[in-house]
Amino acid sequence: EHAARLLETAPSGPVRPVYIDFEELVTSPELFSRRYVGLVTFWALTQGQGEIEAFLTPTALLGGPAAGLRSVTQTMAAIENARDDPATQVTLALDLPEKLAQELDCRLLLLLDEFTEFAVLGNYPSVRRPWHLFRAAMQRHERLGYIVAASAIHAMEAIVQEGNSPLFLQFEMVAVSRFPPDATLALAERILGVTPPPGVGRRLHRLTGGHPFYIHAVTTRMSNLTATPSDLQPEDVSQAFVLEVLSRRGQIYHYCRYLYDVSLRLARGYGILKAILQVLAEEDGLTLTEVARRIHKGASTTRGYLRALQEVDLVVEEGGEYFYRDPVLRYWVGAITQGIEVDPAASRAALAPLLADLEAERFRLATELGAAKEAEVRELLRDFAGQTVDGDLFGLSGDFRLPTFRRVASYRSPDGQIEVDALAENGERWAVEVKWRSKAAGKKELAALLEKAQSLSARPWFISRSGFTPAARAYAAEHGILLSTRADLEKLRRRLRESSGADHRTR
Repeated sequence: EHAARLLETAPSGPVRPVYIDFEELVTSPELFSRRYVGLVTFWALTQGQGEIEAFLTPTALLGGPAAGLRSVTQTMAAIENARDDPATQVTLALDLPEKLAQELDCRLLLLLDEFTEFAVLGNYPSVRRPWHLFRAAMQRHERLGYIVAASAIHAMEAIVQEGNSPLFLQFEMVAVSRFPPDATLALAERILGVTPPPGVGRRLHRLTGGHPFYIHAVTTRMSNLTATPSDLQPEDVSQAFVLEVLSRRGQIYHYCRYLYDVSLRLARGYGILKAILQVLAEEDGLTLTEVARRIHKGASTTRGYLRALQEVDLVVEEGGEYFYRDPVLRYWVGAITQGIEVDPAASRAALAPLLADLEAERFRLATELGAAKEAEVRELLRDFAGQTVDGDLFGLSGDFRLPTFRRVASYRSPDGQIEVDALAENGERWAVEVKWRSKAAGKKELAALLEKAQSLSARPWFISRSGFTPAARAYAAEHGILLSTRADLEKLRRRLRESSGADHRTR
């Protein structure tokens, strides 16, 4: 879209697009230089149509399609003469598009994909500073436009936005945002040629997260599952999604494989990084301490590995918790590490277990994690022994003295009407509710716990992974309900562990 707009608004004169994938191109300076010249010439002459092989070797290029082009002939000869000066070879190659545009009396729009790979040339001492070479070349060019893109978002932002980068302020940053639901439906309509039946667009948006490439791949796949697009059902979207992500012929499968392999190759500590990604595939939103515990490493070491995953854009950190940047990649990693792949021609019946898991994943995961956290909280309550802690951990001001409980267990009344995740007793009672999901707890949920606690003559304590709405906090303050978030729980666990260690040292 952005390239099309630039082509439409370009100055007078023909504009020819040139597409180059640096991931495949950037190896050694000499190979890069020769192939860059060949690919630029191919696109400038053919607009990307026809056989490319004749442009990829000097002999074929100069003896065939570029035989009459002075700029190409002179550049290739100069590159050959500069064999002992790789930096000059790269500079000559980068200047070829400008000279070719002058000779063809046109303008060239260069679309450079996986642009961050250009940094690989810096591994050669004779080149050293490839971005400086690129900046210098850009300043010499008058007939060229550039669009650069990369899947490594963090690295790309550093190249074009950090003040110490040679390319600082040389590019306008255009983020390719995920689509909202209406745009997802519009793209599906364009691919299918008709508006899909009700529910199809919603399912498509939920599974793809509005990622344009995923929308296109899944929609194209599901168009082959029914006789006509009008026959599509939400279940067809799920089937198409599983086939795209988990079969070796799926476009999304190959994209995830590429993203996973390339990103891990760029980061150090391959084995540990894979372990962290597998842990986060099983349970997203873990804290640094929780990740460290799962991979049996120290917190400082784990922080370094997580930072490496952030730098290659596989993981993001939000509020002290770590998540996959891409939920679809998380689904792929979770399946592949379990050895799950599907036949590209698999029927819906054959995919039934995976489809059921796909639909139930969020509910099941929340249920399983919630049960695990309930058990952890009960264990934590058993460690209460009169310690004094910060009242903020319970939504209170000042210090707070913990009680000592004689009995801690889950509770269900004989008539089944009252159920709490933990009932802690010893003179006083606490009724505890644990909600381990991505949505903040609201006033209605607190009111339900308060009613149960009053029936049990207990003090209510509500623990919510994702915090509380403002209305819920106001309600808790008014009715004396203790509140703790995931972060509070982690701090409380750490405080009790420190207290236990101090007791042992005293003894």
